[in-house]
Amino acid sequence: MRIGITGAQSVGKTTLLNALRSEPMFKGYSICDEVTREIKQMGFDINEAGSDLTQLLIMQKHIVNIFMNKDMLTDRTSLDGLVYTLYLNLAHKVKPETLAKARSIYEKTITEYDYVFYIRPEFDIVDDGVRSTDQQFRDDIVNIFEGLISEIPRNVHVLTGSVRDRVEQVLKTVGG
Repeated sequence: MRIGITGAQSVGKTTLLNALRSEPMFKGYSICDEVTREIKQMGFDINEAGSDLTQLLIMQKHIVNIFMNKDMLTDRTSLDGLVYTLYLNLAHKVKPETLAKARSIYEKTITEYDYVFYIRPEFDIVDDGVRSTDQQFRDDIVNIFEGLISEIPRNVHVLTGSVRDRVEQVLKTVGG
């Protein structure tokens, strides 16, 4: 089973993923986290400073994750990659060709996730030294997510509440 957790920066995706790691149901699952952070560690700009190359590398990582892992939990999905690429295209920071490539990868991979869990912002942005702390940027990203989620050809589950509440929602949804 492939499970993706999606949403803007600082909504609790990695925190939820870390909580799910200890659940017996997910023993033996591949944990695919830090997709964007890996790109940052390689010396590339991310978030609102992203580029064509950054976005293509991120989308490539989503292809690898989805097709190389049968049972996986991931704290980003190809939807995230498309959302941030769309933002950067609207800001004239990535070319239309990059957006077209990101959309193509998204369309080829999104149906490979058995479950996609979307987390809306419920608290303030926490500065971890990597993610953007720009509130307007996060608001713009959330708006793009909300628009695209309505177009996804499958059900996206919205998670709310505390970390434990979110864990319970995931377990109930996937049959744990």
